[in-house]
Amino acid sequence: MKRLVSFLMTAILCVCMVPLLTGCSEPENDYAGWNGNYQDSVLIDDRDLFTETQKRELDEAIQQKSKELEMNILIYVDGTYRSDADTKTFCDQTYDNWFGNDTDGLMYYLDLSGKTPAYDYISTSGKAILLYEENRELIFNHMDNYLPASGQEIKQEQIYDAIEEFLSQLSVNAKSTTSGTSFYHDKNKGTYIYYKHGELYITHKKPLIIWVRIWVVSIIIGLLTALITFLVSKGKYTFKAKTNPSIYLSKDAVNFTQRNDQHIRTYQSRSRISSSSSGGGHRSGGGGHHSGGSHGGGGHHR
Repeated sequence: MKRLVSFLMTAILCVCMVPLLTGCSEPENDYAGWNGNYQDSVLIDDRDLFTETQKRELDEAIQQKSKELEMNILIYVDGTYRSDADTKTFCDQTYDNWFGNDTDGLMYYLDLSGKTPAYDYISTSGKAILLYEENRELIFNHMDNYLPASGQEIKQEQIYDAIEEFLSQLSVNAKSTTSGTSFYHDKNKGTYIYYKHGELYITHKKPLIIWVRIWVVSIIIGLLTALITFLVSKGKYTFKAKTNPSIYLSKDAVNFTQRNDQHIRTYQSRSRISSSSSGGGHRSGGGGHHSGGSHGGGGHHR
């Protein structure tokens, strides 16, 4: 029993030291941040819904919000029909082409094609992924009160007010966090977005919090397995004290007069030493990644 406890304590100690070892190396970071050019944040009116004056007013409102939140903002009013999958691809690629890969910002896509149901989309990048991923659906649900439902008439004033309200919601629903417990996994790129020591990382290396969860679960499973094994073994066998064989012999009946060691067989062990050393194994890379930066976000039907 003492050996079992000693083994388990040693295993737990080794596992607890692994986080310290993995935290020593810094992962490669693709994060590009925000360049401060808030003038790049604009409205794209691909449906020709607004006048030049209205577009200028909305551009000023978007740029003011971009400066306030220190991130890029692109609002795209579209009248072209796209499938849900095409909308996601279009938004991610449009953002990257406009602002660059893995920068801080988002693109809000307004589907005004008249299709039923309409499919709006928010594509996030950089720190905006962690800011809005949790509250993204709250923003969509709130915007349903300002946008026309599928099949309803699209009014210029209504969309104008909706864009202003969306900018307001960006401030209301920003979930500011730099803790190491929050992260996002972009499965398309295979990257993880998280904060480490107050700095944002976009990297293929898993955050420490994932490893901690794995280790905790592994330790619990290991302890339970060891406990069950011990209890089963204890139930099967009855452990008794060792018996002294001398009790079965009479001291007067046994008398050793001579001791002699004689080897009756000789064994030789041989092993072949290869003259050629084996080279290191070659590990092929995984599947290819999509071009462009890492993105969060999602769509919403109305």
